[in-house]
Amino acid sequence: MEGYRVAGRLPRVRSKRRRRLRSHRLLAVTILALIVLGAGGTSVGYLTLKPRADQLQAAITADLQAGQRELEAGKNALTQASSKHDTSLVTQADGHFVTARGNFQAASALADTSRLLRYMEFTPALGDFARSRHTAVDGIAQMGVGISDAGRDVAALDEQLMNAPAAGRTLLTALDQAYTGVAPLRGDLQRAQVAAAQVNAHVLPSGQQTTFVKARADIDSALAGLAEFARLMPVLTDVLGGNGTRSYLVEQVNPAELRAGGGFIGTYSLLQADHGSVTVVRSGDSYELAYPRPLPGQPGFIPQPGPYREIVPQVSWSFVDSNEFPDFPSNAQTAETFVEPRIGKIDGVISIDYFAVAKMLEITGPVQVAGYGSAFDGGSFVKRIMDLELAGDPHKDVLSALAGPLMTRITSLTPDRWPALITALSGLALNRSVQVYLNNPANEAEVDRVGWSGRVNPSNFGDFMMEVESNYGSGKTNYFLRRDYTVVLSRDGSVLHHKVIVDYYGNNLNAGTYLTNRAIGRFYVGPDATFTSNNFRPATYAYPSPPGGTQVVTGWLPLVVCCYGHAEVTLEYDTPWLADSKGIDTIYWQKQPGTLNDSVDLTWNDGSGHSYRANGNLGQDLIVRLMAAGVILTTGHPAAATLPSLSLG
Repeated sequence: MEGYRVAGRLPRVRSKRRRRLRSHRLLAVTILALIVLGAGGTSVGYLTLKPRADQLQAAITADLQAGQRELEAGKNALTQASSKHDTSLVTQADGHFVTARGNFQAASALADTSRLLRYMEFTPALGDFARSRHTAVDGIAQMGVGISDAGRDVAALDEQLMNAPAAGRTLLTALDQAYTGVAPLRGDLQRAQVAAAQVNAHVLPSGQQTTFVKARADIDSALAGLAEFARLMPVLTDVLGGNGTRSYLVEQVNPAELRAGGGFIGTYSLLQADHGSVTVVRSGDSYELAYPRPLPGQPGFIPQPGPYREIVPQVSWSFVDSNEFPDFPSNAQTAETFVEPRIGKIDGVISIDYFAVAKMLEITGPVQVAGYGSAFDGGSFVKRIMDLELAGDPHKDVLSALAGPLMTRITSLTPDRWPALITALSGLALNRSVQVYLNNPANEAEVDRVGWSGRVNPSNFGDFMMEVESNYGSGKTNYFLRRDYTVVLSRDGSVLHHKVIVDYYGNNLNAGTYLTNRAIGRFYVGPDATFTSNNFRPATYAYPSPPGGTQVVTGWLPLVVCCYGHAEVTLEYDTPWLADSKGIDTIYWQKQPGTLNDSVDLTWNDGSGHSYRANGNLGQDLIVRLMAAGVILTTGHPAAATLPSLSLG
């Protein structure tokens, strides 16, 4: 070979540099050979390298875990800072996020500068294995850096909001400030999301996979919250009067006297929003917006639009009875026609029941009402109101007096409470304790998208069912009434037969005359259904046409007489078997506003000799999925409005 005078002897003259390069090459070849020879895990080469590999892995893991601990410490400090309004805790949180960033960067640097790992990546036998681990380390580290930066963004925004002057500040100005501040937060979370997408969770140790998957899901959830905020912000701006003064009618309905729209409209409030400042302009008994009601033959007399006319033929239809429709948009538009001549133009209608007021009190804390002893709190509100009502006390005065202070408390909530407020309102919209209608079509479309509109069959299912009741007995029957549903679904070839049994039970021995239920029932189904039987007592007067895409059967329900009385309604109808490509037929079951967690016992007979059972409750809309191997009940059309958390929680 060139460069040798005698085989096996080195040249006499070599530079130090060439000797070092040759030494490195020999070291590399030796390590690679040892790795290949030791791949089975039993050779001397493997035993030689394993301690070094374990040491590297331990060092990287230590930095990653330290970063994770600092992230958690920062998040906890932010949570405490928000609850205590303590800016010193915000400073602590920022320090934790800075340290976490350094830990994650150190982990990445260890992997990127490791000669051992680099050699392993170029070994045919171990290259894919080593590269996938290296990619995972870098991905997790960069994800951690992104989350750390996002934490610092949130800390800066929290401090800014906490230090904002109270004078002249409104909910809208705070929202604008938050909306501007989340722009860098979104960018940092997107970087974290991109980094997380590079990681194959299956290459991580089993004990770390769950933590990583949760972190990745938290990033996705946070970004979804920011996207939702971006969609809601124009609507919130307009609703809160950012584009000019807005007025809203709030119907405070009583579910103890159930009506199609959630309950009798006992009291009302008129809200005005002006550049974020929300005030209660007036509040009172709903009859203020109904009287004087013309008599038959007098100008302006309107007969009741349905079977209620059998009970009050001489009473003109008015605002107090305007929520006779199963869909809230129709109820709201009807209410507007009655009240606008009396109070002027309004921009929307909001319906809330006692359960919604109780939830708001949970968030704001107790509110004192003069003349009623202890403050009203969320836990006892419904019972106290009903006790007052049953004792003949003018409970409507409480609701009227409560409206202003409660609204002031809500609009004064600090930014850290907004996510909880929106989440609570979404939950109330889910069970239809809150329903919203806005005259602006774009805003109403957004209200409908997030599930707050109270529209019938919101997901436009072909097989649809909804049972609606209106209590016309003037008592508070529904406070004492229990309702159980038994549903049997049986397939016969191309037909699905539905048998629905509704059992009503009086559950209070001392309810007295309040437990004589005199109610009209309506059962809405999809356009392709065929009713076969029911035991409703026919009504003399028909309701207006059902919402588009539905049909209805109507009649008087059997009386439930005091005490511990029982009555039963049975309906049967057929629909086409509408299975999808997977053989699943789906039914959308919509809940009536004003009802609670009515029990559901469902049986599915598949037509091949197999029966399946499912149990649940109608505390919210349900989706029924009929399959070859069983039946599943899931939540229907969830209320989707969310705001991003300002504590990364």
